[in-house]
Amino acid sequence: MSDDEDQYNYQNDSEEFNQINSWQENLKLDMVEILEMKDVMLVIMKEVQELSEILYFDEDNTFELLMHYNWNKDDITQKYYSASEKLLTEFKANGIINDHQNVIYNGLQGCCTVCFCQEQLILLGCKHMFCESCIKQTIMQRVQKDKFLFVRCLFNGCNYKLPFSMIRKFSNQKEFEDLLCRKFVECSRYLAYCPAVNCNKIIKPKFTSTKEVTCLCQTKFCFYCKEELHPPCPCDLVKKWLVVLKNDQANQDWIRLNTKQCPFCKQFVERSFGCNYMLCKPPGGCANAFCYVCSKPWKPDHKDHYKCNQYVPPKDNTELEKDLIERCNFYSKGYLIQAAAGQKAQESLKKIRDYYIHQIFMYFGFDMHDTQFLEEVMAELIQSRVILKWSYCLSYYISHKNQQSSKLLDHYQQLFEHACESLAISLMKMFNRIEKLNVEIHTTPMHDLKKQFMKLKDTIQNASSKCQKMRLNLESAVYQGDIIV
Repeated sequence: MSDDEDQYNYQNDSEEFNQINSWQENLKLDMVEILEMKDVMLVIMKEVQELSEILYFDEDNTFELLMHYNWNKDDITQKYYSASEKLLTEFKANGIINDHQNVIYNGLQGCCTVCFCQEQLILLGCKHMFCESCIKQTIMQRVQKDKFLFVRCLFNGCNYKLPFSMIRKFSNQKEFEDLLCRKFVECSRYLAYCPAVNCNKIIKPKFTSTKEVTCLCQTKFCFYCKEELHPPCPCDLVKKWLVVLKNDQANQDWIRLNTKQCPFCKQFVERSFGCNYMLCKPPGGCANAFCYVCSKPWKPDHKDHYKCNQYVPPKDNTELEKDLIERCNFYSKGYLIQAAAGQKAQESLKKIRDYYIHQIFMYFGFDMHDTQFLEEVMAELIQSRVILKWSYCLSYYISHKNQQSSKLLDHYQQLFEHACESLAISLMKMFNRIEKLNVEIHTTPMHDLKKQFMKLKDTIQNASSKCQKMRLNLESAVYQGDIIV
């Protein structure tokens, strides 16, 4: 068989596999509706028009009212019908509605009180006058740089708000609509922006009970809290935890995540794959292996002291304040280690698709069905890293509230983390073997190479099954209430 035929068959297999993946992802995409900015703008204008007709307000004041009440039209109408006069008085007193009917754009000449130039002036509803250039510059500053849709009169101390029609007129159209859409979506219970970088798609689940959503860019996130998927953590803890992670110590931990000092020779070792097995490679290193988390020597499977996930608090009560800081740093470090490992796993998944599968086909002639397991087990590893990552958030909040639940979570977490590391190490061995094929093909019989490959495949699949079992055990313990959150 020629090289061209080999490449052709590989591409056919790859296309078939991609079609299967695409079909599976389309099932998830069927659960959501993907909107563009123009679609949301139509919804916004409809909301404004409907409320304007109910309250007999002009569109500018209706915009301001909806923005003030976070686009809760039902709340506004309910309050208006229950006490309309009182509400109108409150609106005017708080500057929520303004007199925009007397705004004059053309026909007035005079000195602008901002730039002191003789220009054609714009008369605002508050009777202050400014040139178009100064008003436009102020609006652009507020909208483009400060990301505000409310712009007050340029006269110092005046609370008059410029009408939305004026803000829209003097803003960059795209930037104004983008900011307006974002404000609207942030307030909506039914819409969410995809959190992926450079993706501006707006997601609308077809069912209100949908929690996990997938965008066209394949980014998955929690629709309830608009953050990344975070099983088994509830949304309220996630919000608190993300605030905790912003402290300086956590940021320093993140910077140090990709290197570790060897406990034997003190050389810094770079973490290349994502598992906790660290080898201080010669030359330059001492050839000893150690654990990335606890820095202890790596014994067979790390079983003798695999309790890296358990925090040991100080016994001295006088150090409670220090304990709080250390506990926070400990769990945030565990979280960030798993986050970094998950990122490495994502990179490995891409390399599987772009390189490893092709290498296996080229040297062994295995088709898609013989190599599909690599993507499947890597998907399991990625999912496991996510759950392990968020389990540290869970541990942080229950470790000082419920000792029984904390110990149970530590137990499940320990078993799960061990299984996850075993899977990561098995995959690392497979990848190392694949990368050496171009050399070993000349020194080792093909039959032996295939036999070694199939043995590694069995090891990886067994490790993946165990990892999945441990993952489900931890999730079940949380969701069924054995671990009280």
